[in-house]
Amino acid sequence: MLTTTFMLLLTIIGSSSMILSAPFKIVDIEAQDQNTNLATSSSSTINVTIGDLIAEGSAVSTGLRVLDVGTGDKGPKLEVSYIGNATIRGGINAIDMGTSWSITNPDGTRYTEGQGILTTKTTREMATYTFQAIGQYGPDGKLRNHGSVFFNSNTSSSGQLSFLNKMIGVFADEIDAAGNSMTRIWELK
Repeated sequence: MLTTTFMLLLTIIGSSSMILSAPFKIVDIEAQDQNTNLATSSSSTINVTIGDLIAEGSAVSTGLRVLDVGTGDKGPKLEVSYIGNATIRGGINAIDMGTSWSITNPDGTRYTEGQGILTTKTTREMATYTFQAIGQYGPDGKLRNHGSVFFNSNTSSSGQLSFLNKMIGVFADEIDAAGNSMTRIWELK
């Protein structure tokens, strides 16, 4: 068996930089009774770029619900609904509403998943999104998350939000103790 070592390098550029560098190995495997390699040892480069700002906006929590009280080392599972205003690329004003759930891990970090709808204020077009994030509380009591967001738009190809269809973004947000948040989303290319 041939073994090839690759280096994974991910750089996220924003208000702060984070570099994750970890070696990993890919092993060439031969299928049983076949002379076919399932993985190759060719040198290829995988590039990821953080692109333009897709959307930014503020929101406020409108409801909180306990989904599970937690057990052992897992904290409670909480659900939060929110509504706010967003400015989407090109100056499109929209209403942003959604729901998320989160769990606090034993190390104090918070894992969150959610979904939402962006609705333009002028044409009432809609785009949906789902997201996942990891965050933690700062000394100022604010929760700061970083994560990925996946958009879908069912509007026509000439619609204001059609560019969001199948777009992937990365985001950063900040949520204070009163449930007020500020979020920025950049395109992942």
